[in-house]
Amino acid sequence: MVGLQRVQISKKQIKSLGLTTKQVAVFCQASTVYLDGEHVELSSHCLVLLMRSESAVQHCSRLSIGLMNELAAQGFMGSIRARLADDLILVPHLCFHTLPYSKNLLKILGGLMWTMPDFSHVILSKHRYLSCPDIEQVVILTLTGQNIVEKEMGLLRKVLRGDTAGQEEFELLALKWMPKLSRWQAQELSPFEVGEREWQSSVLSLMSTPALVFVLRRVRAFITLRRILSQSDPGNMCVLMSPTPETAFRQACLFFSEAELVPDHSSRPSLKFLAPPYTDTPGLRSQSLYSYMTEGPEPILTLALFKPGAWRHCFGKILSMIKQNGFTLVGLRILLLDSNMAQALILPPEQQNPTKRVLVMKYLRSGFSLALCLLRVNAVKRLLELMGPEDPVAACNEDQTPWWSHFCSDKLHSGIYGSLSYRKAVEDIKLIFPEGLCCTETSMMRHEQICCLCSDPEASSERELSDTLRTAVKDKFHSESGFSQGPLVSSNLCQTTCLLIPSNLMQQSQPPFYSEILERLLRTDCHLVAGRLCTPDENQRRHMSELLRPPADGAFHGSLLSEGPCLIIALQKDNAVPCLDILLESICRERPDFERIRTKLLYPNSESEAEKLMCYLFDISCPDSHHSIVPR
Repeated sequence: MVGLQRVQISKKQIKSLGLTTKQVAVFCQASTVYLDGEHVELSSHCLVLLMRSESAVQHCSRLSIGLMNELAAQGFMGSIRARLADDLILVPHLCFHTLPYSKNLLKILGGLMWTMPDFSHVILSKHRYLSCPDIEQVVILTLTGQNIVEKEMGLLRKVLRGDTAGQEEFELLALKWMPKLSRWQAQELSPFEVGEREWQSSVLSLMSTPALVFVLRRVRAFITLRRILSQSDPGNMCVLMSPTPETAFRQACLFFSEAELVPDHSSRPSLKFLAPPYTDTPGLRSQSLYSYMTEGPEPILTLALFKPGAWRHCFGKILSMIKQNGFTLVGLRILLLDSNMAQALILPPEQQNPTKRVLVMKYLRSGFSLALCLLRVNAVKRLLELMGPEDPVAACNEDQTPWWSHFCSDKLHSGIYGSLSYRKAVEDIKLIFPEGLCCTETSMMRHEQICCLCSDPEASSERELSDTLRTAVKDKFHSESGFSQGPLVSSNLCQTTCLLIPSNLMQQSQPPFYSEILERLLRTDCHLVAGRLCTPDENQRRHMSELLRPPADGAFHGSLLSEGPCLIIALQKDNAVPCLDILLESICRERPDFERIRTKLLYPNSESEAEKLMCYLFDISCPDSHHSIVPR
């Protein structure tokens, strides 16, 4: 082998290459396959090999047959057939097209196969290089020496196809054969630093042999490739990898132009968890691979729904877990699922036993659920990883404690749901949060037409004047369901009040002390009966400030209701209005470091103000609530 490159055959090149009509359908058109429940369009790029051998032209037909036999032996025939039309029979000439070499033919295919891009315009100091292993990372693998392919076939198979232990394979983005490395290229690839004893000899060694350079991508790419290469000799100059994201970017720019980086979606197990390119949205531009390497992927949304009975006792802990794992909370609702919502969150009828489906539907509608919309890089897959296996028994056998183990007691009452793919996440969010989310618009939101809230759509001055709090009459449906246990507080002394966590507390970095305060507060027989994340506008903030208790330091509470998302919750307890301040003081005596957080929490000063604020902010409370909001 003396050269290789990936090319996309154009209509002008078809005649010069002598492709038949059937070959054109295979070599020049991108096929679509069904992978993991998603329709995936594959690349239409072909691999061109320039080979030299005695009587090479005469042996071309035998070479094609031999390659087909090797593909069959390696188990590739099924995936190849999936890319062909149903009326095509798989024969060697549909996979391989051989031609005698000529300079004109090489020119038609794009010229010299080892041409280097112009690297001078890249200013490395302007970039930052993300090293988060949870996202897809790009790494460079370089093989050097004579007879590279023969010597390193086992390594290449392990990298590109995965290992026998079920390890995911790497996605091949680009590859290039270099007959000889320049001094600059050898210096860049050398694993030694300038000044080390082996530096000069390593550069000379690399300059004396050919090199085959691969650009690879997968989740935890550096960790995985380093583990694979650890089995070889550390001083082996024949197998080299870029040690850091910065080095990978530098080496990629040195050897490849951006047009040479071609995604292979069939080798991306994470594809269904990621946002598609924004090619069909005006004003949006798909992120390039080089931009991805320096800026990282854009954050995306996912839905986490905690089912009835699984969240109220650990609401503060849930908020802490969300924050500690790098998620940003952009939507929160406490809601009773209707039948359409419940059906959308369970398996399709063909994948579930009808009797179990009825029980699951009944359970989902038996009480209020906690719905969270979360924003994070690789949010969909990361949430599913944290949730762990749905089976509680399997979850207990995991190395890390999965979220399932905290929020379920059996498979029927598994307490948490997470969107299973990017597309399902978009559908779930539009269903559960139809009004929009409390965050700045992202490219994903614009592409998927998900709105950003600039005011609180549920706040109502009219309802504040027309409605009041009354002792609730229990819903017959929930009485008969067997899941609800009646009002959380049934005493005649029961009161309902509001607690507001302003934007400046919500946006604080770890640890989120406000969530720990909530956790301790809910252990004192305070019961959470309603809540949501909202973004009140200026008039709404001003009105709410009139009904809220001044903070402990006496500062004007209007300044604490700054622009941005804030969390509003309704709490119920005997004498809740006067006791809330006492309970918070008691918590701060145990944890003095919470005092600065307590001074920023906002709540009404009297029962009348609490009632007005409840009616202004909420139109419904949970079925276990002692009070309900009704017309006067």
